[in-house]
Amino acid sequence: MADVKKIFVILDPTTMEQSSLIVAESMARAFNAQRSQVATLHVYCCVDEKSIRAEAGVEPGQVHTETRERMSDWVERLVAPARSLGLTVDTEVEISPDWRKAIVAAVARQNCMLAIKGMSQHLKLTRLFRDTSDWQLIRDSACPVYLVKNAPNRPIRKVLAAIKHRTEQQVYTEANELILQTARGISSGLGAELHVVTAYKDNFNYPDRQKFADRCGLPRNQVRAEMSPPPQAIAAAAKDIGADLVVIARVGKPETKHAVGHTAEKIIDTLDADLLVLPMTAPV
Repeated sequence: MADVKKIFVILDPTTMEQSSLIVAESMARAFNAQRSQVATLHVYCCVDEKSIRAEAGVEPGQVHTETRERMSDWVERLVAPARSLGLTVDTEVEISPDWRKAIVAAVARQNCMLAIKGMSQHLKLTRLFRDTSDWQLIRDSACPVYLVKNAPNRPIRKVLAAIKHRTEQQVYTEANELILQTARGISSGLGAELHVVTAYKDNFNYPDRQKFADRCGLPRNQVRAEMSPPPQAIAAAAKDIGADLVVIARVGKPETKHAVGHTAEKIIDTLDADLLVLPMTAPV
């Protein structure tokens, strides 16, 4: 029997355009066509309880039931094309007073290989002073997170992998290997061009470009080093090469969640590319 892998799809109940679902369908079809494994979709929609308004004389429980039924019908209509393509799809609708935490909890329940979400657009000050759904998912999810920013039908022609130059800790060495392995697999599977970027602090830490290229298994013109903090280095490289997808790792300790995913948080709103965040946990 084929090994079943689940893709968790997060819908946005405030819009008709569901980029996460379109990307997930494409991924699942490609996965199923190339492997002995089978990819299925778990399509999830969480409604903010505060957005539900009860009419006079209507019990809150009845309003919840009617809202869940209405949203379930909507989700079923959305996934019908995927099912018609032969994909296995199950759906889940939830109503929660804290929908951001509910999304993270729902992802954890499903034991997925990947969670996909449309990237939310926020002002930098909003992300600075308030936990957004993107940040919370990146910080707290134990599975890789794919944030869709591009038009969902835009082909991925260039992939940018961002790795750490100096890896004094084993977790960063392992993160680099995971990033490169994942980015190579994506590039190979999609026929995309792979590029790698790293950041360094000053001229004393400048990496030897040829050794860096050899380490990545790429020509020198497909690797680059930027003397700047990692978020700026990644954003600059992505813009220069016209990256369609950026692959990074999220390294941190669960008990210090506000330090987790720091680079990812910084680049969310500066990228004109999709973002794949791979979770790594540093030893306590």
